[in-house]
Amino acid sequence: MPGPMQDQIEQAYAELAASQAAIADVQARLDGGETSVTSKNRVITVTVNSRGDLVDVRFLSRSYRSMPSAELATLLVDTIGEARQQAQAVVAAAFASVLPPGMPVLDMINGEADFESMMSDALRLVNDPWPGADPPPSRPAGGAAPTSGDGTGSRT
Repeated sequence: MPGPMQDQIEQAYAELAASQAAIADVQARLDGGETSVTSKNRVITVTVNSRGDLVDVRFLSRSYRSMPSAELATLLVDTIGEARQQAQAVVAAAFASVLPPGMPVLDMINGEADFESMMSDALRLVNDPWPGADPPPSRPAGGAAPTSGDGTGSRT
């Protein structure tokens, strides 16, 4: 006979399936997406994909030929960096719409997220009892459940 706990589990599975479908939809929409940025002096346009990989460089004039190599290199690096930042912002906004509020999406994309803290918070939520449930039984010092001492693990 299904009870409240079974209903909560089924609801959790349904929410998980809906979240997975929403994330897959975002991934599909982003796949093949590109971001293009033109340099401030209008000499080049660079294009990156949704992962930030450089996919195209277009020279809009011949003025790059007379530029010192260091200046051209800086122009390329800066313009590619701007395109990557814009692409990351698009990806972050797309995933923020399907992830829990407060999730540091941009930090996750940039590799700056504190995953240890996030996992600790998630484990704390998982280990909290269900609303209305009795708290878990307390364990003796050392965290091990008492046993009979005969190796069977039965309680005394």
